[in-house]
Amino acid sequence: MGAWSMIDGRSRGERSAFFEPESVAIIGASRDPSKVGGSVVANLRAAGFEGRILPVNPTADVVQGLPATASLLAIDGPVDLAVIAVLAPAVLPALKECVTKRVGGAVVISAGFREAGPDGQAREAELRTWLATQPIRVLGPNCLGWIRPTRRLNASFAPGMPLAGGIAFVSHSGALATAILDWARDRRLGFSLFATLGNQADLTESDILEAVARDPETRVAAVYLEGLADGRRFFDVLRRAVARKPMVVLKAGRSTEGARAVSSHTGALAGSDVAFEAAVRQAGAVRARSVEELFDVARSLACQPAPRGRRVLVVTNGGGLGVVATDAARDAGLDIAPLDAPVQAQLREVLPGTASLGNPVDLVGDADAARYANALQAVGPDAGVDAALVIVTAQAATDAAGIARAVLGATRGWSRPVVAALVGGGRVAPGARILEEAGVPCFAFPEPAVTALAGMALSAERARPRPAEPGPSIRPPAALAAIEGLRTANAERLGLSELAPLLIAYDIPILTPRLASSPEEAAAIAGQLGCPVALKIASSDISHKTDVGGVTLGLTSADDVAHAAALMLARVRARRPDAAIRGIVVQPMAPPGRELLLGVVRDPQFGPLAMVGLGGIYVEVLRDTATRLAPVSPAEAVRMLDELKTAALLRGVRGEPPVDRTALAAAVSRLSHLAADCPDLAEVEVNPLVATSTGVVAVDARATLACPAGASAPGATVPGSGADG
Repeated sequence: MGAWSMIDGRSRGERSAFFEPESVAIIGASRDPSKVGGSVVANLRAAGFEGRILPVNPTADVVQGLPATASLLAIDGPVDLAVIAVLAPAVLPALKECVTKRVGGAVVISAGFREAGPDGQAREAELRTWLATQPIRVLGPNCLGWIRPTRRLNASFAPGMPLAGGIAFVSHSGALATAILDWARDRRLGFSLFATLGNQADLTESDILEAVARDPETRVAAVYLEGLADGRRFFDVLRRAVARKPMVVLKAGRSTEGARAVSSHTGALAGSDVAFEAAVRQAGAVRARSVEELFDVARSLACQPAPRGRRVLVVTNGGGLGVVATDAARDAGLDIAPLDAPVQAQLREVLPGTASLGNPVDLVGDADAARYANALQAVGPDAGVDAALVIVTAQAATDAAGIARAVLGATRGWSRPVVAALVGGGRVAPGARILEEAGVPCFAFPEPAVTALAGMALSAERARPRPAEPGPSIRPPAALAAIEGLRTANAERLGLSELAPLLIAYDIPILTPRLASSPEEAAAIAGQLGCPVALKIASSDISHKTDVGGVTLGLTSADDVAHAAALMLARVRARRPDAAIRGIVVQPMAPPGRELLLGVVRDPQFGPLAMVGLGGIYVEVLRDTATRLAPVSPAEAVRMLDELKTAALLRGVRGEPPVDRTALAAAVSRLSHLAADCPDLAEVEVNPLVATSTGVVAVDARATLACPAGASAPGATVPGSGADG
């Protein structure tokens, strides 16, 4: 049974312990409302919870005017939800009583677990082990609590009940949640759910999001994360949730402290935050970059329809702020295009000659409520725009309240979103209040309004259904045989020679390498292949061969090959006397084309990540890459190519032919499937992959095995590799 159904009870037709409890027991209830156990009782009473409030206190018969019992088991009748606020050593015994009493869920506010040193860590480990076999679902420990506004349920020690609304806020931070509660009350922002997760000994962010996705009261989820219990499950849950409603996510800790020490380009570029970014993007959610943006986007999605595109109409009584909005929109990827001639003609009939009829529509400083109404009615909801931004500045003739009412009347029934920026202080505040109460998000300046619209547009784009695609046609027996051969050979760091059978099994074209043990043999191989050829040093101890003079290109004769090979061996031995050199790789020269990097690295949280970007020796300098969780479809690979800063180069510039994007996307997809199918490969990198107008070919590759000649350890990460890129 899914975790969501165990939380909200819907699949079993049962009343939900968390979403619709009719009785709440407070274990550790205090007569003193200033104590944690007392504040929960006080909050439930103050919120107007209509069910039974059942204090449990072994030393008191009455708690804050309510009859108390000495133990949970002494309560007469069923208990749906328990809130536990006792000392940490007493939490597990209290939960065992909950199971005996058949309580469906518990909120453990008590601290003193893994955050409290070795004793607390051991206590939490015992709690997790026990919970894994029990029917009860537990939020916490060490959490602020759980609030369900429509049920008047404040099962937390945070004072005050937020308004009911369409936003489900899920937070790893209790301190942030407390601040948001206070902030939201001043802005009359409503919530369907307010949940803090604490140490997540049982219920995790994925469990709560799974429930939120099916909650009919929730229109959008706003999620603040500081880490993930299970990255891959989070991705799967988030992807399913986005199919039902928008998800906006803010994750703290975007720095590179979680990056692994690896020597491949792919590993150096794929830090932990890159993996999270890829998961959110691929799932279809929107990632906010600040707390302000998290709630700006969420509240806009909660009360306005999603835009169908990125075309935005700006209506303003201040030309300067119209320009500011236009600049911000262009930076955010929105389109402030001029209005069509028929629409401008309609505006000309209702606006004074001093007004600007393009986009932004500048009503000039003396604009009154009627002028705003006339402009919006003349434009209408279907005049080639997908959203509207109304800007009001506090000028001499400005009646903000009147303008707000006019805006509401003129846009009533629009299927496009409308947001507003009322710029000023006390003179525009009445208008902002009227708009907010009517469900039009109001901002202090144009920039955050534009950011909210951009987030709404992105959410709508990512939520559009995408057709299922078959995976690439591969030959698993050949792939498995190649991996088994590498295990048997006790290989760990692999180059193109070792990877060739595996790449061929996944239909990734390669320039077949030939290994020479001496300059004379290299010359002979060059004669067989036909010149021109390239030489590369063969050593699993050398990651970047160009750095030590281990690459020579464009050799046009056997004599040149022999001479260059001898010089290369001497040069590399002088620069890297510690390296074990197996010989020299001889390859045909690659055709001219765009050099790209294809790579896969295993993230500890999310598993294999596929990456594509500009290749060659400057990849880590330019850092032009796109990343997804593997495996990816060819269509997703095309979207990755479109994200690159150098995407235009792949389409052809200044008379150059475009590369074969279909073949390139297929190679990205196939390499991602290879890594997903072969968990023993810790890292794989093809660099360069040369893309031409007629196809692609892998010129060099490197990889590492997670467990050479032993049992597989999916997700393991080891330093990488042998071949150059």
